[in-house]
Amino acid sequence: MTKGLIYYTDSQLDDKIAIPCRKQILKAGLPIVSVSLKPLDFGKNIVMNLQRGYGAYFKQILTALENSDSEVIFFCEHDWLYNFSHFNFTPPRTDTFYYNRNWWRVRASDGHAVHYDTQLVPGLVAYRELLLLHYREVFRYLGSAGFTSKNARLVGFEPGTHRRVKLESGNLIERFDSEFPILDIRHTTNLTDSKWSQSEFRSQRSCRGWVENDGEIPAWGKIYGRFDEFLKEL
Repeated sequence: MTKGLIYYTDSQLDDKIAIPCRKQILKAGLPIVSVSLKPLDFGKNIVMNLQRGYGAYFKQILTALENSDSEVIFFCEHDWLYNFSHFNFTPPRTDTFYYNRNWWRVRASDGHAVHYDTQLVPGLVAYRELLLLHYREVFRYLGSAGFTSKNARLVGFEPGTHRRVKLESGNLIERFDSEFPILDIRHTTNLTDSKWSQSEFRSQRSCRGWVENDGEIPAWGKIYGRFDEFLKEL
């Protein structure tokens, strides 16, 4: 059983954040397939002539999966900081999507952090064949319905968690906790919206377990009030 990771980026992220994030990924020592919109010296790089958006997002993921030869795939987004312990996980089943629930969302402007109970694609780990099945289905669906925000949300971003469109890849998901958390850096060019209070959610069920943290984060230390210094120390 071999492990690898895919990395996808819109090539618009400030290097101040992008470079430390890539440095952390390299510490995993796993094969990397990166798909970018501009040339990038990072693993096996594939450059795609696409416009930033939902169509590019799904196409980049599918292309990365098709160009990896690893059996187990870790998803890595360009603005996440991954702790080495995340990559120690091995999925016990080939038909299940696994999500790391040990994560914090960190605001780049001041280092404020929040967490709540949900599954996020950058914490996804699964067997490549299952992921290929899922993303090929999603791409066919959106290719027919249109790569709009409405259709992307209808089919869903997190494999296995949505039932609005029936997919052969199924709805089996499990969650795991890495020894130390992974960090979602929220900045000015995120593709998705950032929410910093429970009142911003349409349903309070979507933010169960809400926690805010301006103190130390295990393995990462103090970030609040010193975000730029924190990045330089990585």
